[in-house]
Amino acid sequence: MQPSINDARPPYVTFERRAVEDREASIKAGMPRFQDLDYAIITPAGSKDRIERLVSEWFEQLKKEIQAGRFPQAWFDAYKGAFTAWKEGRELPEHGQSIMNWPIVTPSQTKLLLDLQVRTVEALAEANEETINRLGMGGRALKQQAVDYLKAANGTGKLVSQLNAMREENEGLKAAQVKLLESVAQLKAKVDALSTTTV
Repeated sequence: MQPSINDARPPYVTFERRAVEDREASIKAGMPRFQDLDYAIITPAGSKDRIERLVSEWFEQLKKEIQAGRFPQAWFDAYKGAFTAWKEGRELPEHGQSIMNWPIVTPSQTKLLLDLQVRTVEALAEANEETINRLGMGGRALKQQAVDYLKAANGTGKLVSQLNAMREENEGLKAAQVKLLESVAQLKAKVDALSTTTV
């Protein structure tokens, strides 16, 4: 199933390089010849389905979907960035807070969420009924915890973080002011010393 603009979350995508036989080159050479091709493995959020596409063909298809208004440009840009990061050997960028770093879930819940392709707290907060059912007993409560956690992070928690940052900045400014006052006092003492010796 091709991801649509109406989906709550973009599908989870990984990339693989595979050696695929080039039949024409194999026939010409009289022995197997292979070429490395990059594939996108697309898993809709909360689904076990996996769609495999050649990256170049998939990106071309997405461009057409964008022009037709059926696929968001932001998702395409994120996938292009992820593909570039993968080719450079870097980790795929995670959008949102990783479920693995969320202290509320147990290790077994983390494994279950990752198996369901729910990789961020944001994805859990927007989980559909199918995903909640697959989480089993307590799935709905876990989703609500994610919603509450994100509300707190964007509300009071965010204000507390900003306040702490301002306090740190204020302490830095105070320290800089003390140094400046010390430098001014030293300069004043030198000017006073010079003026008394010239008089």
